[in-house]
Amino acid sequence: MVIIVHSVESKGSIAANIGGLDYSYYFVLKKYRPVLEKFAFVVEIRNPAIEVDVIYRNCKARGEPCLFLSFTPPFKTMMDLACPTISVFAWEYMTLPTDVWGGDPRNDWRTVFSKHGCTITHSSFAVRSVQHAMGKDYPAWSIPAPIWDDYAKLYRKKNTSARSNGFDLTFDGVLIDFKGCGEVTTIEDDKTGFIEQRSSLTEDKKVNIHMEGIIYTSVFNPNDGRKNWLDLLWGFCWAFREVEGVTLVMKLAYYDFEAVRGMIISEIKKLSPFKCRVVALHGFLDDDSYKKLILESTYVVNTAHGEGQCLPLMEYMSAGKPAIAPSHTAMEDYVNHDNAFVVTSSMEWIHWPHDPRSALRTFRYRINWESLLRAYQESFHVAKNNPARYALMSRNAVDSLQKYCSKAIAEERLKTVLQACGMFSEGRLIATIRKVWRRQKNMSKANIIKAQQWVKAKLRMERGKWQ
Repeated sequence: MVIIVHSVESKGSIAANIGGLDYSYYFVLKKYRPVLEKFAFVVEIRNPAIEVDVIYRNCKARGEPCLFLSFTPPFKTMMDLACPTISVFAWEYMTLPTDVWGGDPRNDWRTVFSKHGCTITHSSFAVRSVQHAMGKDYPAWSIPAPIWDDYAKLYRKKNTSARSNGFDLTFDGVLIDFKGCGEVTTIEDDKTGFIEQRSSLTEDKKVNIHMEGIIYTSVFNPNDGRKNWLDLLWGFCWAFREVEGVTLVMKLAYYDFEAVRGMIISEIKKLSPFKCRVVALHGFLDDDSYKKLILESTYVVNTAHGEGQCLPLMEYMSAGKPAIAPSHTAMEDYVNHDNAFVVTSSMEWIHWPHDPRSALRTFRYRINWESLLRAYQESFHVAKNNPARYALMSRNAVDSLQKYCSKAIAEERLKTVLQACGMFSEGRLIATIRKVWRRQKNMSKANIIKAQQWVKAKLRMERGKWQ
């Protein structure tokens, strides 16, 4: 079996386009790939219009099943390929786009789904949105990016302290450390280097920062209004305006720091004075540095209007970090009162994010700011005074994410998809096995043994008995 995969970004382009349109699909594909390779030979391509059907025709000529998984939004997924195609997409709005604009029928997603015959998304919420538009029997599967196995390794059952004893984070990039903002800033402060004294603004060298205490961390694109990071920042600074020893780390996921630097500084100035600490990090954290930040964090924070799945939140919770987050859209599958301080929310009217008309056609979720403030305050109290509850929430976070985004879950659901697409046809398998047996008379003894082992493995796979 051959599975063709595609995302807009690639290993060579992703670093320069973090925070750009559809950039996160690359990371989803990257997490899917090891699971897909258990079923098939995986081919990653750059130009679907040119490459997909060439591979498909070659597979068809030799009787090998072939499927194209396009890790792109449906309106950017091809419909006229000969190869069976499935759009693997994230969605966080109540309704699917069902209008046509710009002369492109794909803007009505029902057209795409009707042509493809099925789809894969990442949450129960998105599946409901698809089936509301397509009918309750339409084949739509929720298969989150399987990240749990990698990050659960960081969970420390015997040492779930809520407080960091102190660590140094070194990385390639820039930072602004808003520590010591206990006075109201003025125009004169700007002239005397208020920001410069707190910043490392040269991207061509490594920077280092030391942090300790109770640490709240959030990873987001500040240029994406859906992330609603102003509520996150405002709530933190108000909740802890008189508290030292507590830090908010904002890891900025956007390729152009200068484009977002001004808005970060502007908001901080509005919020001062405060005694808590706010740190904005921008740049590349290698695996060791990123995992260190996870390990030393007390909580992970999300205040988004909606999430298609939210990889950073999933990563931190898989590692045992309780959350401050709403339980709407994709997060309803894994954020609950056992593993998070749940922020309440309510629906508000909004347009589809890619609709140039900005026509009000769907809904997102508005955060209840008072609920967010209480979540910050209660979580701080637990971190300082209730280690048993913190440890239990940490364990519950790991367990919840295992049920949502482990490799075992992804493997089981992908097998169902492939069976539904006819990739595991019994007749096709038997025909292939017969070819192997017929060739044995011309094989060496060693190759016969290998062939027999291959056949047995194929049969175990067909019966669903592999480990």
